Amino acid sequence: MNFKYLLLSLLITSLIVWLSSIPDRSLPGSGSLSKQIICNLAHIPAHALLTLLWLKSFVGTRLGKHSFEVNSLVLVGLVLFAISDEFHQSFVPGRTASFMDIGLDLIGILCGLAVLKALRTAV
Repeated sequence: MNFKYLLLSLLITSLIVWLSSIPDRSLPGSGSLSKQIICNLAHIPAHALLTLLWLKSFVGTRLGKHSFEVNSLVLVGLVLFAISDEFHQSFVPGRTASFMDIGLDLIGILCGLAVLKALRTAV
């Protein structure tokens, strides 16, 4: 394992869980639409970064030589994380679980996989 990237992966994963644990104390309907759109779209780069970090953490391992297996493992793991994070949010006051957020997380994960593939082919 590449411990530098593993540590960053765990840190960003923990940050996402912590952010999703913050209750929404605003009044219903008081948030601006632009703020809500920005917060929703933030799922994409956050999960793309998370994907890249988790993939990089496998560099130098026995599994790191088999990119399909690592990509599959990271894809499945992060999709399960996205689902569990939304489930967790359903218990946070003022927050809800959203299939749209899971979809945005999946787009971010796929973007992260695509970026890494593009970088590998460019080298």
